[in-house]
Amino acid sequence: MKPCKNHERRIGRYSLAIGAAVLALTLTPPAHALNLVQSYQLALQQDASYQASRAETAATRENVSMAFAQLLPSLSSSLSRYKSNTNSAVPGFLGATLNSNYEYFSSSYSFSLRQPLYRKYSFAQYRQAQSQVASAEASLDKSLQDLLVRLSGAYFEALMAQDQLALVLAQKEAYAAQLQGAKRLFSSGQGTRTDIDDAQARYDMILAQELEASQNVGYTRRQLQVIINQPVENLALLNPVRMDLIPPMPADPEDWIARGEEVNADLRAMRANIESSRQEVEKAKAGHMPTVDLVAQRSRSNSANDTNIHQLYLTSQVGLQVNIPLFSGGYVNAGVRQALANLDKYQQQYEAKRREIDMQVRKEFQNVAEGVFKVRALEQAERSSDQAVFSNQKGYQAGTRTQIDILNAQQQRMNVRRDLAQARYQYLMARVRLQGLVGSLNEDEIQLINGWLSESGAKGKS
Repeated sequence: MKPCKNHERRIGRYSLAIGAAVLALTLTPPAHALNLVQSYQLALQQDASYQASRAETAATRENVSMAFAQLLPSLSSSLSRYKSNTNSAVPGFLGATLNSNYEYFSSSYSFSLRQPLYRKYSFAQYRQAQSQVASAEASLDKSLQDLLVRLSGAYFEALMAQDQLALVLAQKEAYAAQLQGAKRLFSSGQGTRTDIDDAQARYDMILAQELEASQNVGYTRRQLQVIINQPVENLALLNPVRMDLIPPMPADPEDWIARGEEVNADLRAMRANIESSRQEVEKAKAGHMPTVDLVAQRSRSNSANDTNIHQLYLTSQVGLQVNIPLFSGGYVNAGVRQALANLDKYQQQYEAKRREIDMQVRKEFQNVAEGVFKVRALEQAERSSDQAVFSNQKGYQAGTRTQIDILNAQQQRMNVRRDLAQARYQYLMARVRLQGLVGSLNEDEIQLINGWLSESGAKGKS
């Protein structure tokens, strides 16, 4: 009887401890849950890849100012002052050499103005700079789209890992209860050793799955932490009740493909690169063209040389300067051929990327459309699996089902719930990727998806 009393006292202490823990959790206010919009706002400021793209775009914008400066007047001035010491030897009237030495100061200054009138190279360079900026702006837009896709992927992957852990813990609790029940029935002579062994095997397996799921929670949250540069402790969970399964609108994939070809950031950047390459051809051809500049200069010199000591000159000049290239050994022709080859390369790369984008848009369109039906089918499967577990439990009480049947039904229900959670996140990510491909993934879309999250969250191991 003593062991039984000790056992009862231990159970009582455990019950009190569990009750105190539950009471503490109830009285403690829930930690702030980080939602998708807050993650997006942090990522805009903290993601290193996006910040690098912003800096690169800012640097590229200066190309226009630099190229335009080549078309504007240039002003220059120079000033010099020297002390000169001259020794001279001049034959005299009678043949004798007359030697003399004298020192003097000389000075000069000049002011020059040069205005390019015709420089085909500079004009093409200015248009090329504009194309380079257009490409950089499109690339920055692509970087933002990529950031939103990466952020959403990391966020939902962390939620999926949390859901997986919750499913494993729930299944672990069910297996533990089945194991204890099998042991009680066996000790009373009503169960079999096979029931215990099977329940024990499933319980041991779920312990391994719990360890893996717990590690995955920490890993996925660290992935999100890398993007937002903030510790991730509590995430707002997906609320299936709020989730609106919206099929793609318009419903024709060709409309989405046409839109993607028009506004996709990758394609816009590559079109700008093609135009930049065309201007590179014009720059190469400019090697055959003359340049014309308007030149104005004013200079003043005093004692410019030893034959003009103490003489002052003030000179003003205005005129045109024309440079005509004659022969460069075939360099210009080779540069033109090289630029044309590069232009063809960019055009072929654009065509390859266009086909790739078309395929990706069609794929994500189908994933969104099919995801709606898949989630709804799995929701029905979840209801059926719940009924199956209930029916097997009733059948076990009636003697028509075994404990193994109950365990199998519980395992099937966990698999269905896992597949349902995956289907929901896959639908969300397909929606995000589709919007990103057609250039419409923005804060409004993030706000919409954020409305499908719950107000509170769940903590995870990091």
